[in-house]
Amino acid sequence: MASGPVLGAGVGAVTNLITATWNWWLFCTLLVLVTLAAAGTTLVPGSSPAADDASADHGVGPNTLPPGRAVFAGRDSELDRLLTAEPPAAAARPLVCLVTGRSGSGKTELAVQTAHRLAKRYPGGRLFVGYRSHAESAGRLRPNDILAAVLATVHAAPGTTDFDLDSMSSQWRSAVGNRPFLIVLDDVTEAAQVRPLLPASAQSMVIVTSRRMLPGLDADVHVEVDALSEDAARSVISDILRRGSCTVDDTVLDAVVALHRLPLTIRHIADRIVAEHTPLALRTAPPVAARGEGLEPMLATIRSLAPVDHLVFCRMALHPGPHVTAEIAAALADLPVPAASDALALLHQHGLVIRPDPHGYGLHDLVRSLAEQEGSLQNDPTARTQAHERLFLLVARQLARANTGLHAPLVINVPGADGRESQVSLDEAETMEWVQRYFDDLRSVARLAIDRGWPQSWHLTAGLAYVMRIRRNIPQAEELNDSALQIALISGDEAGRAHCEGQLGALHRASGRHRTALQLAQEATDIFERLGDSRNQAFCASEVGMNLYHLADYTSARATMLDAVDLHRHEGQWRGEANGLGVLGMISRATGDYRGARDKLAEALRIYNEKGNHRNEAWVLIELGVVDRLTGDLDSAEARFTTALRINARASDRNGCAWARREIGIVKRILGRYTEAQALLEEALREFEELGSERNTADVHVELCTLRRVTGALATARGHGDTALRMYRRMGNLRGGAWAEVELGVLDSGEGRMSSAVERFENARETYLRIGDRSGAARVLLELGKLALVQGEAPAARQFLEESLSLYDDLGAPQTAEVRDLLGT
Repeated sequence: MASGPVLGAGVGAVTNLITATWNWWLFCTLLVLVTLAAAGTTLVPGSSPAADDASADHGVGPNTLPPGRAVFAGRDSELDRLLTAEPPAAAARPLVCLVTGRSGSGKTELAVQTAHRLAKRYPGGRLFVGYRSHAESAGRLRPNDILAAVLATVHAAPGTTDFDLDSMSSQWRSAVGNRPFLIVLDDVTEAAQVRPLLPASAQSMVIVTSRRMLPGLDADVHVEVDALSEDAARSVISDILRRGSCTVDDTVLDAVVALHRLPLTIRHIADRIVAEHTPLALRTAPPVAARGEGLEPMLATIRSLAPVDHLVFCRMALHPGPHVTAEIAAALADLPVPAASDALALLHQHGLVIRPDPHGYGLHDLVRSLAEQEGSLQNDPTARTQAHERLFLLVARQLARANTGLHAPLVINVPGADGRESQVSLDEAETMEWVQRYFDDLRSVARLAIDRGWPQSWHLTAGLAYVMRIRRNIPQAEELNDSALQIALISGDEAGRAHCEGQLGALHRASGRHRTALQLAQEATDIFERLGDSRNQAFCASEVGMNLYHLADYTSARATMLDAVDLHRHEGQWRGEANGLGVLGMISRATGDYRGARDKLAEALRIYNEKGNHRNEAWVLIELGVVDRLTGDLDSAEARFTTALRINARASDRNGCAWARREIGIVKRILGRYTEAQALLEEALREFEELGSERNTADVHVELCTLRRVTGALATARGHGDTALRMYRRMGNLRGGAWAEVELGVLDSGEGRMSSAVERFENARETYLRIGDRSGAARVLLELGKLALVQGEAPAARQFLEESLSLYDDLGAPQTAEVRDLLGT
């Protein structure tokens, strides 16, 4: 009986809407949707403004939770179940809570509200991870994508040679350890998306949202949400109107909540009242499918839009990423940027689009489906293809510009600039911030281009490769460029092939695969030479020289790098020239030409100083410090390493910091400050292992082998030496392998295993002679001389030591004093 007047008012209202007579403007305003965000914004770690919200920072760990809505009602019992949930006794995994419900029912908001209320219990970290499982396929995130993102958030990085899900998951669990973490996994469709993200710690909590139950998840708590009660819906509307200083008649509220109680729709109606007080012209009645979801108000809003705004709204559905900017909207709709910007602002005001953060707009999944339905692009494949191609070209130009701002070595020329991309100049730090902010968008567009078989996909993948190499996201960069390479080969695009192979070569080198890197770089060099592209030819030639250096072919490396430096100079490329000079310095140092090494490195340092390139300045400082150390100037060496550490720390360059710590640790060991040396070397080892830097990891193992030997921990020393030798052999690193053999030979000698020691020294000596490493050869001769003295073979000892002294004298190395003492001269 009591509900009769309310239902009657609702029926009367609908009747009057159709006849266009009763209270037209008020009720139409009520029936237009605006919220979307209530059902959840899809974010990845680091993309939420809440990460910068000091009020949300409840601990020292990372916090990427999006802000909760100020108005939240009608979920008291569900919220209480989540807040009071306890893990089962003796649990060997975190507490897992599953929130299910249809799209638009407020699952994400419930999870976020819960997470904020529980934040103080989880000081280790609070992460929000959105899978975007119902977005376009290219925009959906995979467990590998998510693991790479969360590992970066906790300052770890995946291995650089593959994205093996099991190993990444193990690394994630290791990074979390026993710290209490709270993780929200949003928009999940299967248990396989959850399991790799589960920490091992029983002190952690994971809240999963899904439209349906997830077989195999075995959640500890399951909460299902759907439409709000009439009272809760009325409370939500009233609170939003009160905050917006708006009021409506109670009978109208009663009519609305009798018809609409889906949180998405309820919020839209309330927000629309606050946003606009003018009449709307509704069009035809919505289709039955939309009615079933309670989306009539949303359709009414869409169909009342002006043509330009309607076009922008519908074309937004074609973007696979989380952020639609004015530039992207303009490209998709083929409009000027100001017109697209105005349309986005109006759509946001009308509640059709959400703003997950200050960097762009987005669509809720339900609204995206309406945009696709209203846009009718399924029936016009030509228009869809043209819109996508404009998007691809825009993002390709943006990436080319970003590569210029980052001083990326390969130059990407994208034709057809149309003025849609921003012309605001950004410095290197600002450019990197832009790339990180929109990384998911950039990667999803590249994936979409590959899925569509766009012939110029390489513009996108090559544009992303340098950034992904810096981010240590090497496996996915390879995946993208491999796919683009196949498209370029099929289409016969020689420039595309050269760019893909050049980028793949750099990626292989960064992960220690120097033989395949050499092959790829050489092929790219030859193609660029045929195309007359001297600048990119110079970069790829530098890559060839770098790989030859790592493969210990120093003669060929020097000749190749000298040619590359000449090409860079001819093209006026100061960075390429300085990089080449730095590598020439490394080659000179490796072959014992310390004076030549200083000259080349000092020239490179001068260029970097003049240009303000601090990252590479730190690299050269470390190389000069190594020369100082090898020539006995330990004070200068430590000063250079310390300066480099400071520069790398300011740049958040973890690899550079670890490298500097390793070198400082070596100096401390030489000075006999073993405790300090061990702490520095072990910290460097952890960093390199987390970064997946195999060669650097092997180098630290050798240094720890030396340190532990001199401090008497022989078994530990041998473990480090054996590990390093295995790693060097796997990489094909001859110089590193010889170095490890020498250290293991010294251990053998100390333990009385003379035959093994001699065999190791001779193997190392042969390698050093073959690659032209005079410093290494001098060290082996010194160790053979010591061994002969222990065995009472004085003539042989003298011969070895005299040969060693001759080499050390030529090198100007401090070891000459030790050899003279042994010779008694």
